[in-house]
Amino acid sequence: MIVTADWVLPITGPPLRDGAVAVKGRVIEAVGPLAEMTARYPERAVSVHADSVLVPGLVNAHTHLCLSALEGLIGPMPFPAWLERVAAASRALDADDFAASAAWGAVTCLMAGVTAVGDIAYGPESLSATGDIGPGGVFFWEVLGITETELARTLDRLEFPRERECGEGRFSCGISPHAPYTSGPALLRATHRLARERGIRHMLHLAESPAEERLMRSGDGPLAEVATRNARGFTSPGAGAVTYAHDLGVLEGTIAVHCVTASETETRLLARHARGVVLCPRSNRYLQCGAPPVAMLRSAGAALAIGSDSVASNEGVDLFAEARALAAMDPGLTPERLLAMMTLEGARVLGIEHHFGSLEPGKQADLVAIATPATGTPAETLVGRARPADVRAVMTAGAWRVLDGQPVGRTARIEAAMRVARAKAERVLSGTFPGRRSG
Repeated sequence: MIVTADWVLPITGPPLRDGAVAVKGRVIEAVGPLAEMTARYPERAVSVHADSVLVPGLVNAHTHLCLSALEGLIGPMPFPAWLERVAAASRALDADDFAASAAWGAVTCLMAGVTAVGDIAYGPESLSATGDIGPGGVFFWEVLGITETELARTLDRLEFPRERECGEGRFSCGISPHAPYTSGPALLRATHRLARERGIRHMLHLAESPAEERLMRSGDGPLAEVATRNARGFTSPGAGAVTYAHDLGVLEGTIAVHCVTASETETRLLARHARGVVLCPRSNRYLQCGAPPVAMLRSAGAALAIGSDSVASNEGVDLFAEARALAAMDPGLTPERLLAMMTLEGARVLGIEHHFGSLEPGKQADLVAIATPATGTPAETLVGRARPADVRAVMTAGAWRVLDGQPVGRTARIEAAMRVARAKAERVLSGTFPGRRSG
């Protein structure tokens, strides 16, 4: 098959007006002008996407797909209060609910042009449900509130893949000890050591909120009880969370998420030691955490990616809106850089750039056609105005998943199961937290 649009943006090369991508099986075979592709492969059908720009599948580098059923159930509020509510809602859900929620989250991602994720998983449900629907990526098993001696047993209970099953292709696994206020120093070291020994990715929510910063510097505040209950052996270091992670030896090679309260010195630590930083500006705003120091991170040379975070703490999945939020914080971010952060740079931070993030021969045939007005500056137009509603077609691994703006195949069963999970969470929130916003 040959897929063509008004513009093709390979990311690793200049935009191609009337460009095309030749797909063979699950991978990209060639990229170039349409005339060249049809001459080289005259027997192949041509899929034309007029008035559109063709880009690689977007990379949503930080998600919680298992929480997708909670969208709209918890309104914007300070992070500690939100954390209490989402924890209560999550305890009401079982493995089947998480699977249904993750499946619906995968559909939502596809509809927003996302074909690869860095997902926080609570067991095997996210990977299995998502794999059936289309997106790939890295699935980070989350552990927290345990001691380092309980880690192996906990991972067995959560069905963490054995070493030979972790994969390095379209799907791979990682580990996340959540955050310094829910995992003690010994557990942070243990998960980091496990990641290094097995050659998998390590992700950590870091410097996410003023409440976390207060806990780190003075040992008190609204997260102090959470830390006492969960982070075994934690004592306030009298320094920021990034510095704390660095001093523990767990920042090296780690994917740091949020980093809202990182100081200028800490942005340099992130650039020097972390694998990259995933920015989730709309979630940070939703949870009243503040804005990440984008310009300082960029100036320090940190590898940057974009994530939506959980839709329980955001207004849907929209990486273009996230990019626009970052552009407002740092005018030095060009449209081309922002588009790269949504694609190839995001894939690099997750360690999946050999398969995702750009339109190059040998990579997964993950393509997104986005409707746009006539333009001579496609990257600027996309970043400046694109929305999920403009996504017209999505291909993953050579198979169409979205056509004419609608999912290919039926989603009614997924939606029905998701509504069951949502109803359980809603009952808990209604009974435990009167006056919450209805979704």
